[in-house]
Amino acid sequence: MESGTPTLNRSSLTEILNDHSIDAIIAIDTAYNVIAWNKTASMIYGVPKQQAIGKPISELIPSVKQDEETFKAINQALNGQATFISASKLFTHRQHKENHFIPLKNNDGVLIGAMDIVHDVAHRIKAEQQLQHLNEELERKIRQLKITSDELASFTYITSSKIKEPIRQIYTGVEHLIKLEAGHLSDSGRASFRRMQSSLNRMDLLLDDVLGLAQISILQKPETRVDLGEVINEVTERIKTGEKKVNIVIDELCEISGHKNYLHLLFYNLFQNAVKFNENDVAEIKVTCEKIVLNEVNEKFVETEYYRVTVADNGIGFDMSDAEKIFNMFEKLQAPGKYKGSGTGLAIVRKIMDAHNGFIRAESIPGKGSAFHCYFPAEE
Repeated sequence: MESGTPTLNRSSLTEILNDHSIDAIIAIDTAYNVIAWNKTASMIYGVPKQQAIGKPISELIPSVKQDEETFKAINQALNGQATFISASKLFTHRQHKENHFIPLKNNDGVLIGAMDIVHDVAHRIKAEQQLQHLNEELERKIRQLKITSDELASFTYITSSKIKEPIRQIYTGVEHLIKLEAGHLSDSGRASFRRMQSSLNRMDLLLDDVLGLAQISILQKPETRVDLGEVINEVTERIKTGEKKVNIVIDELCEISGHKNYLHLLFYNLFQNAVKFNENDVAEIKVTCEKIVLNEVNEKFVETEYYRVTVADNGIGFDMSDAEKIFNMFEKLQAPGKYKGSGTGLAIVRKIMDAHNGFIRAESIPGKGSAFHCYFPAEE
């Protein structure tokens, strides 16, 4: 050590370290009298070190007298057991402060007192209060959003239902007019009426899809067990009644919690798309199922495992830049009029997956077919 450098003995160094601590450090003997009191303790309790040493702790911090929890913690430390008590609004000496009581022993292992490390947690409590306020505000916003969503779904459902009746009446009126005035109508006039009826039919079908979306939006949490193998077998029988030849291969499937009718609608829409957007002589559909872990799909959901049910086809496919767009309401990637439909099928599919706490992803190569991956939470 260079000449002139000040030296410190162990006791002086310990005192300096204690005085520079951000925590109040207090030590008492077995008679509850203070034997150590650092500068932070002086700042917190307003008593200088010289005045604190030798005084009873209850005299220096009067509110301790009414605090049974603190006295119990002190006695436990004086009996050789380390204890901790959290901050409390009930006592002034514990507001925004937590206390760690540690037994003090000499070099021979004899208990000579207890040390109290007082840690100020005001910043943490403030942060917790702010977080609690944000959580409460978020819960309030979620409740408002749910109410608005339910009201909108109900409004859509009621409005669409009311519109369907006038459409049917107009259609019937046009049909009656054609029959009644058949002899007075030209071919052009008759064709115009038929086009009108065709438009009314399309509007009626579109309203059916809107109604379906409105109903899905207000689904409650699914509570019944559904065998997807049974659902897809039913969908298969329904699809095979169509005009186009279809070959369907189904692997072993799973059971999930869900709404059977809506799961039927989900897979019917996927199968129908596989058949509709297909220019081959035979539409090929393959359904597979596997259990996967969360990080394989890179999604931040609470559940750690999912059943991935994949519906793959040999249809016309689509460009992957449109992989999200295809799930939009009324979205049609193909030329208008080339393929029938309102453009709501995949929007309904996504709604049903959302209602089952799952999600859907699509993969495709133009001209090579598509694969729709449905991820359902796996429950033990």
